[in-house]
Amino acid sequence: MNKAFHILSAQNGFAAILILAAILLGFMAPKAAVNVDEQLHYPHAKKVVNWYFTLGEDRSCLDTPKSNLKYYGQSVDNLTALINRVFSIENEFLLRHYAGAFFFWLLLLFSGMIARKVTGSYQVATITVLTLLLMPRLFGQAFGNLKDIPFATGYTAGIFMIIQFLKEMPRPRWRTAVFLGLAIAFTVSVRAGGFILFGYLALGIFTFLFWKPFYLNSVSTKPVFVRLTGQVTVILFIGYFAGLLFWPFALQNVFSHPLESLNLMEHYSVNIRQIFEGELTWSAQLPWYYVPKWLLISTPEFIMVGLLFSLFFVVREFIDRKYSCENCLYTIFILFVFVFPVVYVIAIGSNLYSGIRQMLFVLPFVGILAAIGIWKFVKWLAGNNKKLVFPSITILIALAFLPVKHQAATFPADYVYFNSISGGNKKAWSNYEYDYYFHGIKQPADYLINLAGNDDIKVVMNCNLTNYFSAYPNIEVGYSRYLERSSKDWDYAVFGVNYIHPHLLKNDKWQTTEVIKMFYHKGNPLAVVLKRVDKNDFYGIEAIEKGDFTEGQELIKSSLQNNPDNVWLHVQLAKANLLAGNASEFKKYLNEGKTIHPFYEPFFMLEAQYYYNEGQYVKSMNILKELVEINPLYPNAQALKNDIESKKLH
Repeated sequence: MNKAFHILSAQNGFAAILILAAILLGFMAPKAAVNVDEQLHYPHAKKVVNWYFTLGEDRSCLDTPKSNLKYYGQSVDNLTALINRVFSIENEFLLRHYAGAFFFWLLLLFSGMIARKVTGSYQVATITVLTLLLMPRLFGQAFGNLKDIPFATGYTAGIFMIIQFLKEMPRPRWRTAVFLGLAIAFTVSVRAGGFILFGYLALGIFTFLFWKPFYLNSVSTKPVFVRLTGQVTVILFIGYFAGLLFWPFALQNVFSHPLESLNLMEHYSVNIRQIFEGELTWSAQLPWYYVPKWLLISTPEFIMVGLLFSLFFVVREFIDRKYSCENCLYTIFILFVFVFPVVYVIAIGSNLYSGIRQMLFVLPFVGILAAIGIWKFVKWLAGNNKKLVFPSITILIALAFLPVKHQAATFPADYVYFNSISGGNKKAWSNYEYDYYFHGIKQPADYLINLAGNDDIKVVMNCNLTNYFSAYPNIEVGYSRYLERSSKDWDYAVFGVNYIHPHLLKNDKWQTTEVIKMFYHKGNPLAVVLKRVDKNDFYGIEAIEKGDFTEGQELIKSSLQNNPDNVWLHVQLAKANLLAGNASEFKKYLNEGKTIHPFYEPFFMLEAQYYYNEGQYVKSMNILKELVEINPLYPNAQALKNDIESKKLH
């Protein structure tokens, strides 16, 4: 009876933590920030929905040459667009964030159920839910990331159903087979990478028969073999074809297009510059250890400790065989579905960026393993040295409090988390990609809306989050890169501290006197609001573009007095003097600009052009080589190199 009471209490604890998580998610969803990917995927989702409503006449969702969005199934994005359209929901992003919260809750549920299935303990299931909630890189993207979180949910549900299927071998239930097929179908409907679950199922069946060869006699009998073959066929059919139903591109050719999408996802062609280990690097050139390094620096300490415990006990149990070998095998399977995708993307050289975001689907299994490790460690202590149980639990709780404190202090940008082992957020700023999703724009946008009142103003941003101002017709919004802001006409600006060279960040050369409000994250600048004092810089650049170099330079020089570190103005002055043939002034502003930002590509391009104009082709080529080392993909560099080569030939 005591055992039954214990199980019931643990089960109630698991139910309670899920209920509390649902309440927490429901409370936080309306306060969540919109991320930059939402402004890409949601408009595409609307086009997908319209493709169905027009019976395929509107083919705009199939024409995505730059964004590649047609290759995403993005079923949850599409679902929210459908619901918003059918029910004419005004706050479209709010529904999206509730949808994200729902799928994150499902992720918690399936992760806990896997832990329960593997260990037989609801205590481990409860600890698993807690580990996922206290994983800022995962929980922090619960609301707006309707690609990676639903994909992680489908991936986790698929693994749960595979384990269930294997536990029912050699005669799995048909219901299990159907639900497994649906889990795979959902995962595929989000991203083609869900096809990997078919491979896991095959591996699981093979391992089961290898580990329990005595079942081969049973499987080889005609009734069992026919039943099992039929179930696998159903899983393949449902998992493949049902996953394509809400994916227009896949439906154009159900056999080749999904595989084409999978190949593209494995070798994504979009190249994005990233700050990694203090250097600005194109994502296609990041080192092989990019993902492992991010896992190491962004996983909370208590989870890393639990993971180490888990690995220790898995090895111990596997060697000693004193415990349930079957459960040990399932734990190894959990370890495999975490490690294999990481090893695979390294092996094939996948183009990865934005930290751990594209690999979020493996994090639930890190949490599951950590929970198993913590549970087994505490049980082991209780059986060997009870005096150490309380101090050990106290230490683990203290470590778990670190991400809790971070999340409470930084929401809605709580996903920007670096553990104390790596030096924390303070050390990571300017050394690693920080707020790549621009969650930090929400507060400055709200601040500017209140500041503007009913005044008509022009605003520029270095992201696409115009949704914050869409309800305010008096606010005109445009786009500008931060360093090139002087070329745009604006009254106020909202900039995330993103896509700024780490040299400027580390040497405090990025700031401007136009800042009226700076927003911080763990003591680091996250976003700024600027107010333009005058538009001399804008009018000066405009004059230079019209060929009025004298007037243009005077205006820019007056603006430069207030903002001496504005490298874009140095570029404009250098360019004006190059065009005017004033070599000494050109070199003056070129060198002044390089002193501020020695890695700024326009300076190298202008210098190369200067030597080219002078007929000094070797010097020009050497400057271009320096430029290519800094930025191999800088536009116009190749064109000038080709011109120089043609000059040499003649």
